[in-house]
Amino acid sequence: MLLPLLLLLWAWGALAASPPVPPRSLTLRLLQTVIFHNANSTDIVGTALVGDLETHSLDCSPCKIRFLQPWAQQGLTPKEWQDLETLIYTYLSNFIYMMNDLVKEEGEGYPFVTQFTEGCELHPNNTSRQFCDAGMTGEDFVSLDMDTGKWVTRRGDKLTLKTQEILNYNRAVAIALRFLLRTCVNELKSFVKHGKESLERQERPVAVVFARAPPPAGTPAPLLLVCRVTGFYPRPIRVAWLQDGEEVVPGGQLNSSGILPNADLTYQLRSSLAVEPGDGHSYACRVEHSSLGGQSLLIPWGQSRRWSPGLAVGIILGVVAVAAVAVVLWWSRRRGYQDVRPGETRA
Repeated sequence: MLLPLLLLLWAWGALAASPPVPPRSLTLRLLQTVIFHNANSTDIVGTALVGDLETHSLDCSPCKIRFLQPWAQQGLTPKEWQDLETLIYTYLSNFIYMMNDLVKEEGEGYPFVTQFTEGCELHPNNTSRQFCDAGMTGEDFVSLDMDTGKWVTRRGDKLTLKTQEILNYNRAVAIALRFLLRTCVNELKSFVKHGKESLERQERPVAVVFARAPPPAGTPAPLLLVCRVTGFYPRPIRVAWLQDGEEVVPGGQLNSSGILPNADLTYQLRSSLAVEPGDGHSYACRVEHSSLGGQSLLIPWGQSRRWSPGLAVGIILGVVAVAAVAVVLWWSRRRGYQDVRPGETRA
């Protein structure tokens, strides 16, 4: 009934000899959404992700698995893919039938949405974790405890408790799930091997620092410095502000947008720092990312230290003096060439 659909793929494709573990923690996540419009109408979508890279999608009109990466078809023959699609259709039908019966029995109404997240995490020290969680209408529904093999829930409504009772009564579902989730680790290692180029892609961040329009004269509002970082991959990144070379500790003056996706499969974020106008300090944004080879980007705010009027006048006078000397030298050399008559030489 609630047997995860795409997990059969990972079980069939598991390798006998496991490839090496990934250099960083990686997750194979299977997401499935079923929208119940009424007792006779449902929409189903599914997707599989390795890390944050989408590898498969499920289109259930009819149920077809689509491969979104060139290496996503590894491990199964065309005939096995067809058999898998048939199994998916069977289990989906059973799940929809069970949910409609429960809704009718408990007097619940339509529409509602169920969401499932199943998969595994693999860490560089070769440890792993498996998970299977279900949600309903955006809230936690039931989860499988991988240690005990029992379904647990934090909700107390009748529909949830009835579902938990049915799942715990049908032990075959939990047994199959725990086995399939353990084979998920081997398949994740297989994807690390075949999709190495895609999964280890590195895109360097591009960063710029600018200030929002300063507040009007006499206004006590702070000046907002913004560090915009974009175009980086993979997702983990660290952005910090420096004041006179020292890192600014987290507090109310710091704010961040969080990491957001770009359309080209890279990421972006904005970090802002509130400062007092004309406080005399220097500010810079520091960016640390795996694509930088252990180094970091340091982008100073160009107007961190304002020039005093005396310093500005001194610099202008210096420039004028240098220009005057250059003109005199050029004119003297030109006169020297003009004073030489044809046939004469100048010592």
